[in-house]
Parts: sequence; C-alpha cells; structure tokens
Amino acid sequence: MRQVLLKTIVSLIFNLSVYTIANAQPGKFNQFYMFLTRAKVAPQWTVTSLVQYRSYDVDITDSRLFLINTYADYKLKNAPVQFGGGYMYLEISPYDETGTEKKTILEHRVFQQVTIGHKLSERLDLSQRYRFEERFLFSDRFILRARHLVTANYKLGNLETGKWTLIGKNEIRMNLDKETAFDSFRLWGGAGYKVTKTFEVESYWMSQFESGGIFNFGVLTLRKSFDFTRKNKN
Repeated sequence: MRQVLLKTIVSLIFNLSVYTIANAQPGKFNQFYMFLTRAKVAPQWTVTSLVQYRSYDVDITDSRLFLINTYADYKLKNAPVQFGGGYMYLEISPYDETGTEKKTILEHRVFQQVTIGHKLSERLDLSQRYRFEERFLFSDRFILRARHLVTANYKLGNLETGKWTLIGKNEIRMNLDKETAFDSFRLWGGAGYKVTKTFEVESYWMSQFESGGIFNFGVLTLRKSFDFTRKNKN
C-alpha cells in the first residue's frame, strides 16, 4: 500500500509539471540560476552551500533576488532520515505598483529541516523535506513559515553508466503567523545531466502560484559534490 501511494504521488508530480508548462501564462517569465556544493565531512554529516540569483524577464541584469544559503544535515545510521539546520541571507528587489521603480529588501532567515528518502525502485527515488523558517525582514518584521518539498528522480538509461535523470518537484509554503496562511505553491519539471561523478547540470521549468498570479521561471542549476571522508581522493 505504501509503495502504491508513493508511486501515485510521483505520477502526480510529473503530470502536474507537464500540465503547468503547457498552460503557462506569457509575460511573467523570470530567470533562476543556482550553484550548489555539497560536502560529506563525516560519515553522518554533510554541509551544503549555495548561491542563487533570479532576474526579471529576459534581462539577466534586472535583479529579482540574490541569496546565499548554508546548512548542515545529520543522517541517521539506520534510517533514510536527515535532520538539519542553517542560515540564509537574501536581497529581494521587487518593483513598485507602477512597475518602474525598484526597492531592495534585506532578509535574514534561520531554518530547521527534516528530509526523508524513499527508494521506490532501482530507477526511482523520492524524497520529502519539511522545513520551518524564521524570517527576519527589515528590523521590525518577523514571519514564521513552513515548507514541504517533494522531489522525484527517475534515472534513464543504464543504471551504472547512465547520465540523464528526469526530475519533478512540488513545494507548498505556508505562513504560520499571518491571517493569510497560503504563501505559494511551486511546480518543477526538468532533467539533470551527470557531467562527472561529482558534477551535474540541471535544467527546469518552474511555475510559482501566488495570490497575485502565476510566475514562471527558466532554471539552471550546477551541482558539485565533495567527499572528505575518502582516504584516497581522485
């Protein structure tokens, strides 16, 4: 029963991603770039750092958001569960109501998270991440937010040497201390290519549903991994 339920969730993620891409609204396209490094520093510990940049429309210089994020995860020895926490710094640059002037909003964010992995088959992996955020905006604004991210990865080709992976994600974000609880809902659909054993390139289409409408992103992600626990490094 559990396997059937999880496979149903995966199917819904991919189907909703395809539907969203097919019905995306024009005129609200943004760019999303991310570079992520993940280092295994001890048998149960990993440290992740990432830099993310978003821009409006096709102009890469028209900054929408810039963030730096670092967090650590501890993996249980006998279960596919990780507990983690970290810090995020953000510079958000929204336009005003006229769409002509921009302002910069600084945000400091502390978060705690739990990630649960599910091995559905030799090709299909599913993970769930529950994250709680304490958001500090300006000097007098504070928001508590909860996020639930589901990620499905399906390996293509040979299991040993295959380089391509299909990726689908969805994430819901809810405010815990505001009259309006709903923050946003995201759908991702794309693919990843393994350049080397430790370096991957991923490309997605992401649609973000908010109360003000749907915002679409073309996403490019670079991932680099390190393993400092290995005695013989290549």
